[in-house]
Amino acid sequence: MLLTIDIGNTNITYGLFDGGGEVVHYANSKTDKQMTTDDLAVHFFRLLDLWEVAKTGIRGAIISSVVPRLDYPFQHMFVKYLNITPVFIGRSQIPVKIEYDNPSEIGADRIVNAYAGICLCPGKNLIIVDFGTATTFDVVSAEKVYVGGLIVPGILTSLSAMEEKASKLPHIDLSITPKLIAKNTVDGIRSGLLNGSGAMMDGVNRRIMDEMKWKECVVIVTGGLSELIQQSSTSINIIDKHLTLKGLYYIWKLMND
Repeated sequence: MLLTIDIGNTNITYGLFDGGGEVVHYANSKTDKQMTTDDLAVHFFRLLDLWEVAKTGIRGAIISSVVPRLDYPFQHMFVKYLNITPVFIGRSQIPVKIEYDNPSEIGADRIVNAYAGICLCPGKNLIIVDFGTATTFDVVSAEKVYVGGLIVPGILTSLSAMEEKASKLPHIDLSITPKLIAKNTVDGIRSGLLNGSGAMMDGVNRRIMDEMKWKECVVIVTGGLSELIQQSSTSINIIDKHLTLKGLYYIWKLMND
C-alpha cells in the first residue's frame, strides 16, 4: 500500500491507498513543528495500530509539505523505522505548467491539487478552492496551465482571531444556522463565517470566470469545512476531501509507471 502525507501549517493529513487507487484509511493530526523523529514514529505506529495495518504493508510514501521544519524528521522516521525513503514532492516534479511571477512562492499542495483536478476532470477549466489555514483559489485552464489564484484568511483562522480579540466571546463550534439572519451572537458568527464564505466563494468564482472569459468551468472544493460550505454555496460542482492525497497518488503513479 502507498502512504500519502500532506504536511500543512495546521494539520497533517495521512491517506493510505490500496493497489486500485482507493483511499482505505484516512486521518488528521495537528501540526506540531517541535516533533522529533521518534515522536513522529510513536504517533505514526499508533495510527497504523488503529488502522490494523502492519508496517510491512507500507510499500512507499509520498509527501507534500509546506512546513520545512518537519521534512527531515519525517524522512528520518521512514528510513529509520520502515527502511523506506519517502518522496518529497516539489513543483518541478508535477506536470503542470505554472504561470506565476515567482513559482517558488506557491505551496506544493496547491500544485498537487491542480494536478489532481486535471486527472479527475481532464480537458476542463477548473477553479479549486481549498478551505484550510487559508482559503485558496487555484485557477487551472483546460490546457493544464496553472494560471494563478487568490488567498483569503481561512475560516478557522478568522474565528480564532475573533476569539482572541473579543474576550467575551464563548468558544464557537461551527455549524450551519437555520436561517441567515441570526437571533444571537453565536449563531451570528456561525452564519457570518459560513454563509459569508459561501457567498464570497460564489462571487469570486463568477469574477474569475469573467476575467478568464470562460463560459463554463468545474469548481472543486476540498478541505475540512468543504461540506459545511456546500450548504451555503451555489457554485460547487465537486467536493473531494481527499483531493490533495489523490493528487499525491496520481503523481506517484506517474513517477513509477
